[in-house]
Amino acid sequence: MRRYVLCFIVVLYGIASCAPVPQASSTKPTLLLTDCVLSFQGVEYQVDARCGTLPVPENPSQPQGRQIPLNIAVVPAIKRASEPDPLVVLVGGPGQAAVELFPVMYATLFRVHQARDIVLVDQRGTGKSNPLRCLEPEDKILDDARAIALLKSCPRKLDADLRYYTTDIAMQDLDAIRAALGYERVNLYGVSYGTRAALVYLKMYPERVRSMVLDAVVDPAFVIYQDVAQDGERALELFFERCEADEFCHSAYPDLEVEFDALLQRLQETPVTTVLPHPTMGRPLEVTITSSTLANTVFSTLYTPELLATLPLAIHQAYVDDNFSPLITLSFLADTGIYDGMFYAVACTEDAQFLSSDISDAGLFGRNEQVFKDICSVWPKGKASPVVHAPVSSDKPVLLLSGEADPITPPWHADLLAEQLSNEAHLIFTGMGHGNASNQCGAKIVASFIENPSTKDLDTGCVETVKPPQFFVDFSGPQP
Repeated sequence: MRRYVLCFIVVLYGIASCAPVPQASSTKPTLLLTDCVLSFQGVEYQVDARCGTLPVPENPSQPQGRQIPLNIAVVPAIKRASEPDPLVVLVGGPGQAAVELFPVMYATLFRVHQARDIVLVDQRGTGKSNPLRCLEPEDKILDDARAIALLKSCPRKLDADLRYYTTDIAMQDLDAIRAALGYERVNLYGVSYGTRAALVYLKMYPERVRSMVLDAVVDPAFVIYQDVAQDGERALELFFERCEADEFCHSAYPDLEVEFDALLQRLQETPVTTVLPHPTMGRPLEVTITSSTLANTVFSTLYTPELLATLPLAIHQAYVDDNFSPLITLSFLADTGIYDGMFYAVACTEDAQFLSSDISDAGLFGRNEQVFKDICSVWPKGKASPVVHAPVSSDKPVLLLSGEADPITPPWHADLLAEQLSNEAHLIFTGMGHGNASNQCGAKIVASFIENPSTKDLDTGCVETVKPPQFFVDFSGPQP
């Protein structure tokens, strides 16, 4: 989800050791699956799978109480002689739905899929697993106050006891699914918030984990918004530095940072209300553009190098001609399909309590911390399990992937985690953003690692060849 004032609130993101959690029994498969096809709007290909539903108690301490459905899909390995340990995909947010999103990710994991099943679960509160959604896509155009009011009133409209939509409970769900599908061990691929989920699963069920790939790492001590002002500002600096160092970008936009600062000031003093073509539907759309609109659109765009390539043009057009259409289009394109009710259920319980009340260093990207805390002040909260932020100690093979210019989980978060692991490799992609298994090099390395999870013999030579896309110099694209 991307809302103007809230657009990166829902992107993602005293530690005690935890007693071992009882292992779910591993038996023959007991979950009935039927043929299905996975598809996603805007993605041209579909994925054949086997789908099913597992009812689980909403409140794990009341097994006979209210049941909620967990939506599950297994994409069977292409080879008949497949490996016994599947790849489980844990997506970001919190609030993305793995089954729903997988067609977008399939090309990334195609090599892994040759020899391994891929297991997808819509985490409770997402997709078809009792989805929790507050704002609809059309609510992107709401002003800040109205969007916040809707989010604060949302809990009473949701059909859920929000105290039980937390990461640790979701990982109990996942292990119940593993057992029901008959898998003894699994490989985990987590991206963004999915890395938190993967680490929680590792801490709760270490014997069930064969290997892990963590992409855009949320370290155990990570608290959403705690470092966003500094991390986002650094990513923005890298963006301006890269444009200035690029011959064609600098030639087209020699004063890009000055234009951005001036545009920000202009919108802070006088917001602009304009009618633009809806980026996805084509009909007229009335939008009020504020300094928050600009800041949050820029922050969201910093995640994705393919979108970032157009940001200099979008800033320049808005500054010179009051043409905000490219910026608004970026805001819509950066939508990540978050179920925002699930986001707040998780984050308000697991993160809000750790945030400081001091906003003196909020900077350009930090003020949404206060918006987040304001919303969380009225949301029901579950019991924050110590396992979420507990340090991890493991000798399991773990591959860590980071983008140098990631605005939310830059490499230093993975470095902190690496200190707690004895069998890890950390790869940093220069100039890249949030999530790097999706580029050809990253996908190749991930597949090789899952096939043979050794951090010592991994061929990582292609990492140095990965570069972000060239900047657009005009509406026709990059310089030929």
